[in-house]
Amino acid sequence: MIENMVERLSRSIDYFNREYFFEAHDEIEELWMDARQRLHRDLFHGLVNMATGFYHYRMNNFKGMQSQLSKGFEKLSSLPIMSMGCNIGKLLEDSRPFLQAFERGGRNFPERPPIIEFYPEEFSE
Repeated sequence: MIENMVERLSRSIDYFNREYFFEAHDEIEELWMDARQRLHRDLFHGLVNMATGFYHYRMNNFKGMQSQLSKGFEKLSSLPIMSMGCNIGKLLEDSRPFLQAFERGGRNFPERPPIIEFYPEEFSE
């Protein structure tokens, strides 16, 4: 098991939800590098992609956003809707309009990036 996983994941998600995507990326990437179980690796890898995608969005690099969000969707969509206390289904649902806006030529993006709903009391390996 990864040391202090719930605390570290909670901190990472807090960064993401406050739109500190660069910091979220760094925190989640450390969890990803420490992870040994497939579920953990896929979750953390997918969240790294999502954080990177929204970082690119904030920097107006919409091609980078599309690339990273697509990779995140690929990783996360294979996981259970609720994974390790994270509502992955809601994250993907709320992120999809960003990819759709990109496909429409980069217009009409949602007002703000999604948040990750996290329920530490439901955390399980």
